[in-house]
Amino acid sequence: MTDTAPELVRVLLVDDEPLIRSGLRAVLAFAPAVEVLGEVADGAAAVEFVRSHRPDVVLMDVRMPGMAGPEATAAIVAQSDARVLAMTSIDSEDQLMGMLSAGASGYLLKDESPDRIVEAVLRTAAGDTVISGRSTAQLVRRVVEAEGGAGRRAAEQRVSGLSGRERDVAQGVARGETNQEIGVALHISAGTVKTHLEQVFAKLGVRSRVQVGVILERAGLGPAEL
Repeated sequence: MTDTAPELVRVLLVDDEPLIRSGLRAVLAFAPAVEVLGEVADGAAAVEFVRSHRPDVVLMDVRMPGMAGPEATAAIVAQSDARVLAMTSIDSEDQLMGMLSAGASGYLLKDESPDRIVEAVLRTAAGDTVISGRSTAQLVRRVVEAEGGAGRRAAEQRVSGLSGRERDVAQGVARGETNQEIGVALHISAGTVKTHLEQVFAKLGVRSRVQVGVILERAGLGPAEL
């Protein structure tokens, strides 16, 4: 089970193709727990919309004219509590790593089924990581490897502020485990895991599970080192 998503998940659609936006709006219209607040055609407009309307989830195209997905994602994550779910028609590892590094909470292909898209939006709102057909831990490792060791000292300092139990929870997140799976391993409830994870987010200065994984991997505490 995942954490409980907000009662009504408010969504912004960002894509430079009107047909794609219309299709996503039609898909989400059948989800009673989702409200589409609006749609925009580029990253700059997305940043401004988020600043004014504060959606819960931003469905973000990766490749757009002007401000592309990674730049817009970094700006949105820096200025708001919105979670970004990247959507693309091209299954490119470089694009995926760019979006994860920018702070995206997940990465979905546009040819996913309508049910899968709705599920991904709800899971993203609930704080889960949703990545199409790939291992979160492996991808996080590749992001950090591509950095060539940059940021290790800063990551170690941030991780040092975690309590022992908070570090256990963070390491479970880095392995791609759900709150329930972490709770079973640590013999605590999923609700207690969620409470610890909120403290992990606050102490590490992040807002997504992917970002937790990236910081632990930078600090040498990712799944490969455990």
